[in-house]
Amino acid sequence: MVSDRQNIEKGSDAEFFADMRNTVDAPGATDHVATDDDDVIRELGPGLVHSLFSAIKTVQVHDLGNRATQRSLTELQEHLRTLFALDSVVSLRVSPDYIHLNDVRLNIESQSYGPFTYVMEGVRERDVETIELYPEVNADECGIFLKEFFGEIPDDDVFDTVETRLSSAGVVNIKIVQWVDRERHLQAQTDEKRNIRKESTQVFFRTVLLMGEVLRGIEQRRVLRVKKAERLTQQMVDIIQTDETILLGLTSIRNFDEYTFTHSVNVCILSMLIADRLQLYKSDIARLGVAALLHDIGKTYVPQSILNKPSKLDGRDWELMKYHTFFGVKELSRIKAPREIIDGLFVALQHHVHFNGDGYPQKSDGWDLRLFSRIVTVADYYDAMTTPRIYKMDPVYPDRALRFVLSKSGQIFDPLIAKVFIQAMGLYPIGTVVELDTAERGVVVKQNEASRFIHRPMVTPVLPDGTFSAGVEPLDLSERNRNGRGFRRSIVGTIYDEVVEYEKADFFMKE
Repeated sequence: MVSDRQNIEKGSDAEFFADMRNTVDAPGATDHVATDDDDVIRELGPGLVHSLFSAIKTVQVHDLGNRATQRSLTELQEHLRTLFALDSVVSLRVSPDYIHLNDVRLNIESQSYGPFTYVMEGVRERDVETIELYPEVNADECGIFLKEFFGEIPDDDVFDTVETRLSSAGVVNIKIVQWVDRERHLQAQTDEKRNIRKESTQVFFRTVLLMGEVLRGIEQRRVLRVKKAERLTQQMVDIIQTDETILLGLTSIRNFDEYTFTHSVNVCILSMLIADRLQLYKSDIARLGVAALLHDIGKTYVPQSILNKPSKLDGRDWELMKYHTFFGVKELSRIKAPREIIDGLFVALQHHVHFNGDGYPQKSDGWDLRLFSRIVTVADYYDAMTTPRIYKMDPVYPDRALRFVLSKSGQIFDPLIAKVFIQAMGLYPIGTVVELDTAERGVVVKQNEASRFIHRPMVTPVLPDGTFSAGVEPLDLSERNRNGRGFRRSIVGTIYDEVVEYEKADFFMKE
């Protein structure tokens, strides 16, 4: 893989611009087409809510073995079975005014107002936004869940207490996702930006610290716990779906000393960005985030002398390095929660297998690569190429790394995922430091919404002293001269040096 990353294909910028525009403008990359399943869900949804309401009321009055309780739980199970025929998970998400079933908003009729309101308020009172049910759930487990979940509301730490209560009761096929108050994102624009910046920075560095705890825990032979990772990735999904700018900017701050931790976090964020553009369910994006975060966990079994070797690995060292995929499976298999880590097992094993079957590990009859694995492969390559390492102190510029992803589409990378990734990142990804034809320097802070201007993003200028001026609006590089001929500013190149790295950190982390 090292040789592949060093063998970046060269070509003219004009050719690359053309390829990028063709890639982005190709139809079907992210278009969402309403399906017949949505109509079926809208039709079945009210019945599910009514049966859920009935079951909640019944388990509050009778024991789980009571005939009336069993009857109401069986009815609920029948509704779930019908929905599982449409999708592999039934996701019930509440908002202040609606219930969403598998991301389809349900209409509330006058005769349904009572049950809908009861369910919405009951879920919100327990600091929960989403309830996810999986196909293995049966009527008995549904009964236990409803008994514990809709029991007495704790005074403090509501979500944590309810989650612990469910875990202690043996509920494994129903998961709850904590409520995130989005009202704060509707404040004044300045406050909104400040909150997003703060929230993005906090969740990023909490996740970096978590990876440190994880790796130290493995060294001490402690069993990995994934609950904290799940909560952090759920927060990341909310940030990505609100304003991804700061979070993506943080992935561009390359800290050589913290590579082991930050690489996993960067791959996690980039993978979730791709999944969001693919319009996966929020719960699936969060699951992918956990798997991506742990994709390289097997490298804890590889000696540091090999991981940090300044020269090219010899045959024996390279063979041991390749075994980190199996070591990852070994470590993750120690977790006593198979459902929570099944995605991680496949990603750890497959993230170095190429789309065309090359890469490693090899399998005699070939691999049936999972979607999550194909997504992480793109994110892993990109971050590794653009980050300095002890054996590669001169990283690849982001635009050149994207050229490589484009050139290897259909070989190393799934063509659709490569296309979606390039579209999401833009020709000059957020965080890229660029030199303008006006002799100014700037940091890319946002992509241009018009795909034809993929090479003309929004740039915040760097002042002569290497700092950023508060309140300065980003420069729109698609802005034309007053006579309408030509552009006021154009990018002439990208920059990568230690001074600029400090400037970027100051921009993306500063309140």
